[in-house]
Amino acid sequence: MSNSGRGLGRWIRRQSEVRLTVGVDIEASPERIWSELVDFASHTEWMKDAYAIRFVNDQREGVGVVLLIETRVGPLRATDRFEITEVEYLKTVAGRHAGLFQGTGRFELSETKPGLCRLRWQEQIRFPLRFGGPFGARVGRLVFARIWSGNLKALKQRIEQ
Repeated sequence: MSNSGRGLGRWIRRQSEVRLTVGVDIEASPERIWSELVDFASHTEWMKDAYAIRFVNDQREGVGVVLLIETRVGPLRATDRFEITEVEYLKTVAGRHAGLFQGTGRFELSETKPGLCRLRWQEQIRFPLRFGGPFGARVGRLVFARIWSGNLKALKQRIEQ
C-alpha cells in the first residue's frame, strides 16, 4: 500500500473516533452512587440506549466481568461486548468496548463535599464503516452527548428519589 493509502487509512480511523465526556452532580454518598455503577445488570433501568445486558460468564463484579450489551439508537442496533478492565473502589470503573464498536469507557466518581458527588462518564469509541465511519462519528458525537447526558440525569433521579 502506498504512503498516501496508509495516510488515508489513518485519517479515516481518527475521524471515525468519538471522544466524549459528560458529567452530573448527584446529592448522595459515594457509596450509594457506587452501588448503582457496579450493579451492571441494572444499567438498563437508567441507560436509555441499552435495552438488554447479559453476562458472558458467572463473574458479576470486578475486573474481568464481560457484558454483552444490546444497544439501540433510533433504528440502529448493535451488541456491544464490554469488558471491565479497571475498578478502584468508590472512584473508577472502566472497561473496553470490543464488539462492532471499539474503544474505552469509564466512570469517575469524586466527592465534592459531604453528600455531593461529581460523576464523569468518558467514552472513546471508533465508529465502524458499517455505521458511517467518519460521518457516523460526527453525527454520533451529537447524538451520544445528548443520550449519555440524559442517562446520567436518569441515574441522578434514580439515586436522589
